[in-house]
Amino acid sequence: MNDSFYLSTAIAYVNGKPHVGHAYEFIASDAICRYQRMIGKNVFFLSGVDEHSAQVEKAAREEGLPTQEYCDNMAVVFTELHQKLGTKLDGFVRTSEPRHHDTTKEMLRRSYEKGDIYKGHYEGWYCDACERYYQDDELDEGNECPTHKRPCQWLKEENYFFKLSNYTEALKKYYAEHPSFVQPDSYKNEMLSLLDQGLRDISISRSTTKWGIPLPWDESHVAYVWFDALSNYLTGIGFLKDDEKFNTFWPADIHIIGKDINRFHSVLWPAMLMSCDIPLPKQVLIHGFIYHKGEKMSKTIGNIIDPLALIDSYGRDPLRYFLLSEVAFGQDGNYSEKALINRYNADLANDLGNLTSRVLSMVKKYRDKVVPSPTEFNDSLRENIAKARQSYRQHMDNNALHLGLGAIWDLISTANKYVDEQAPWALAKDETKQNDLDRVLLNLVETLRAAAVMVYPVMPDISTEMLNRLSCPVERDFPLLSVLEQENQCAGKTIEPGKSLFPRIEK
Repeated sequence: MNDSFYLSTAIAYVNGKPHVGHAYEFIASDAICRYQRMIGKNVFFLSGVDEHSAQVEKAAREEGLPTQEYCDNMAVVFTELHQKLGTKLDGFVRTSEPRHHDTTKEMLRRSYEKGDIYKGHYEGWYCDACERYYQDDELDEGNECPTHKRPCQWLKEENYFFKLSNYTEALKKYYAEHPSFVQPDSYKNEMLSLLDQGLRDISISRSTTKWGIPLPWDESHVAYVWFDALSNYLTGIGFLKDDEKFNTFWPADIHIIGKDINRFHSVLWPAMLMSCDIPLPKQVLIHGFIYHKGEKMSKTIGNIIDPLALIDSYGRDPLRYFLLSEVAFGQDGNYSEKALINRYNADLANDLGNLTSRVLSMVKKYRDKVVPSPTEFNDSLRENIAKARQSYRQHMDNNALHLGLGAIWDLISTANKYVDEQAPWALAKDETKQNDLDRVLLNLVETLRAAAVMVYPVMPDISTEMLNRLSCPVERDFPLLSVLEQENQCAGKTIEPGKSLFPRIEK
């Protein structure tokens, strides 16, 4: 088994501050990487920022800053967001870095020498927010950009072009041989339809700006943002600089992206790699949009929700849980503060928090904080723990994060009912039922341990806190699932009830 695992997020434009849509992608990526560490993989998790675009130059001008200084400031904003979200990165790429310039120039050089890049003229409808041209049939009424809902410009310019059309058949063949290359299937089918129509060559340079990476053979042109940006996935794992790291982690296991940049990652990027004789990534995993009041969150539209403010108000683990449980990965979701509070109170305060408080309080009251070690412990709750572990593994192996969480919460719900059915308070009053009380208490504590381990990828801080209270601490990078499979790890341990994990939020 290959024990390496490489996942990247899309790199974020720095023409404005991050929003909840960024947070969702970063959190989902982090949860997948944490799970892969749990099963013993050697993980490399990459993110970064996209600094070369006309929109970035414009944003810098509006703030009265040199473009590089503006980008330096925004890189700090995004790295701080990762820190506050708890996303555990192994690498962070800035496209203005010298190492990334070297990567992009090498990609351009290889493709140019292969005859896949030529000079020509282009004219068409251009959206400066998307940094791309549109065909007439792709635009909304009034020649509006379908993403940013504002009129596109008609531009004519001399550019260098990449012979994307040359790779139509090669890409069809690759899709046929690798059916899970683009997931979910709905997004793969969009790309197959695009391939069936035949690909058009794509502009890969601009001569109207100097902010970018100069083409190796013509420094009057700089690389178009997408040819530049996509190469970051090579830069981040040592392309040209660290052969050992690059050979360990490439090809990437997963590129996680939003649906609006599907064609660039699922058509242009693999064609670029084919042109440069570099192996293709294993999978492009695509998520939907997070909407706010029915609209996609966008810096351009101006309806963003600041994730840092949400962390300050509700904590990072509750925000991570809300986003990954509320939105089925691959589908669109909707953010509202009301939904966040409702899910916090129902799932976290009432279900997980209440179960933790009830169980640890009873161990304290009836067994002086020491978890009992009965000789007989098997019952229906033990069976449900085993079922939950199996269901959780299946869903997490398929990156179905919301379903993995669902398996945990099914177990939590079952355990809360188990408390009511077994009535430990009644068993405690009957001297002949003390063995039954020991069985019930141990099984409930083991349920908490299982839930704490399984919830780790999504709520690492809460997971750690729960395991500490159960006197079952583990190192963060330890292959946790091997611990999960073991029986009765809490038996004989002294627990610490502590304060409420999730104080209710009064609306």
